[in-house]
Amino acid sequence: MHTFHTRCKKTGFTLIELLVVIAIIAILAAILFPVFARARENARRTSCASNLKQMGLAVMQYTQDYDEKYPFTYNYYVAGASGTLVWWEDVTQPYTKNYQLFICPSDSSPVGYTYARTGTVPVSSMGYPATLTTSYAINATALLHE
Repeated sequence: MHTFHTRCKKTGFTLIELLVVIAIIAILAAILFPVFARARENARRTSCASNLKQMGLAVMQYTQDYDEKYPFTYNYYVAGASGTLVWWEDVTQPYTKNYQLFICPSDSSPVGYTYARTGTVPVSSMGYPATLTTSYAINATALLHE
């Protein structure tokens, strides 16, 4: 009588195979993460360029509406003894319809204009936010009115 020994074959991964697969995944991730970071920064750069284009178009539209005069960098709308500080972003905002446009996506710490914008004319009545945060500036000497 012959007895046949049948071997049961297990259908799982060995520890070595599992470690090899994990090592391959780690190597691929190390290769691809810098590529994703570059792609994300390129997307931010494109968004920033789009913001600059929209601001330029808003200033051009403003100048067409106001007899070819550029907006002031800032201006005080005086009413009584005190005034309300209004920036160029405020007067071009009707053309952009968005204050987020003035913040660059790559800017980790945009500058906030935190000057007191209250006076006898409240900024809320003019539709302006109490503080204005922006990543961009405008050259004040280039925009002097005649």
